[in-house]
Amino acid sequence: SPPPFFTLSTPKVSIMRHPIIRHSARPVYNFSGIVNAIEEAKNRGLKRITMRFTDFIVKPSKHQGRMYIFSHDKEVNQWGTLSNVYLGWITATETNLGEMALIQSVQSAAADPYAAAKLYGQNTGTCSCCGRELTNSLSISLGIGPICREKFGL
Repeated sequence: SPPPFFTLSTPKVSIMRHPIIRHSARPVYNFSGIVNAIEEAKNRGLKRITMRFTDFIVKPSKHQGRMYIFSHDKEVNQWGTLSNVYLGWITATETNLGEMALIQSVQSAAADPYAAAKLYGQNTGTCSCCGRELTNSLSISLGIGPICREKFGL
């Protein structure tokens, strides 16, 4: 039998394994398209940035490189106002979103965020950035209004 100073108790073994298990089990995603589009809008000086897609809404968080994901559904929040339902966050490579279908939808939009935003605008008739109704045919076909096109540099 090994000397007592070579044996580890069960809690010590689990502590030693925890970082290895946590980092090896975490999948890596590619959400960089959405993150870069919003960071680029921030760099252009935009303050209230939102991108609307078919299945979700993205807004930047206060944490550099992290974006919040919301549902189109609304609920009354803790302050008594109506707001979109929070689903989780993404970075360029990580997320805490639970549903695989939502993760796949976000990855799909991240592959070409402007095409996905355009599709949202065409399907809903509202601007994919500010949410206002699109009234002229050019804006409807592009899925984004003229002011937001200029602000986002599209």
